Amino acid sequence: LDARERGLLQHAVDSMVRRRGRPGSPEHVALRERQSRDAAAPMLHTLARVVVNRLAVLPQDLGIRSVEALTGPVTAQESAWSGVPAGALIAEPIRRVLRRALAGTVTELIDAGLVPSAEVLARLVPQTAATAAAASYPDEALRSLMVATYQAFRNRRSLLLTNLDHQVRLDELPWVRAVAAHRTPGTGTSATATLALRRLGELALDGFPATLLPNTLVRELVALDREAGGRLPWVEELATDIFEGTFSAKYAAAARLAGDLLADSLYARYYDIDYAALPGADDVRRQDGRGAAFSPAFDELCIARAGTRPNWHIVAANGMIIEQAQILTTHNLATLVGPVGARPADGWTELAHRAFTVVTRLTARLSHIPRPLSTVKDIAYAWRQMVLFLSVPGAGDPAVVVDGLQRKLTEVAPDVRYRLRPALAGLAR
Repeated sequence: LDARERGLLQHAVDSMVRRRGRPGSPEHVALRERQSRDAAAPMLHTLARVVVNRLAVLPQDLGIRSVEALTGPVTAQESAWSGVPAGALIAEPIRRVLRRALAGTVTELIDAGLVPSAEVLARLVPQTAATAAAASYPDEALRSLMVATYQAFRNRRSLLLTNLDHQVRLDELPWVRAVAAHRTPGTGTSATATLALRRLGELALDGFPATLLPNTLVRELVALDREAGGRLPWVEELATDIFEGTFSAKYAAAARLAGDLLADSLYARYYDIDYAALPGADDVRRQDGRGAAFSPAFDELCIARAGTRPNWHIVAANGMIIEQAQILTTHNLATLVGPVGARPADGWTELAHRAFTVVTRLTARLSHIPRPLSTVKDIAYAWRQMVLFLSVPGAGDPAVVVDGLQRKLTEVAPDVRYRLRPALAGLAR
């Protein structure tokens, strides 16, 4: 070998010894023994066959109650037919897959990390809402039928319509109207629905504090509110491509309700909202060809705040107007906090910190994705909810919390600090 080749070889040997120890040394022997044990362990697919056999004897249309009961060590009997050594442990990758079959309450599933988004939460709650909606039917068979009807109705395809029209609602179905006379609504039914409504709101706040409430979840909140005897103004996220520049009257009502909670708050100052000047209920109008009443003054307020008019050919302009309506109404959060009385388990300050954590995590992605606008929108949603959590009554001194967020900002990557420092400074001011 020439000098260069000897140098490369020596570097390779030195690196190997530095990383694994000299061959024959105690640390090197321990490493090889550990690697041998790992190599001798059963392969994942053989362990999976054992777990599949355990699952096969269970009811196939129900979830499992315990992952631990199905992931114990391999028994001698199982070893005889599978070839897996007795006492072998079920590996974590298989346990992770098995957790997706776990049955439990929504709270248990959220705590287990099995509900990754508010959209998934919305797919789990129709059973709860269906039970509350059917509770007013005293006949057991009819009650079971109405639960099944509700769940089937929620599985239909959702459509967004023009001219403020809406899809057929459950209580408009002929067969549901036909049995309506057999309902006996009472205070007990209303109380059950009220409790379920508040609990669902708290699950959404605690589980996904930085996420806009999806329309599927809003529909369940509406259903529970109706069963509780309320008529709160729940608002949906609108599609920008079919937006016609008009909001139904419930958006103006939701903004007034938000004003009852947030007048002269940090939220109102930050977004420059004069809630006292919002159009009143006397501004509601009806127009031929439209499926719902609307508030012309509220429409013009959103357009003025956006600085652009609706345009069939410029979807972004429609999105700017819709965003102003979301800011004014808080997109149902004020409704949850105010009339519904939802309260987070760990307090408003903790929710604000968790929303800010999502803001920093999403901001860190911006430099790595070619088309970041949708991520920027998600950051704005999380930021707005954070500001609201700092503003609700009982949240404490927002200045103190913002100081804590500024200290938290020093712990993130430099590019994230660079992007967020001006926004956080503006919030502090």
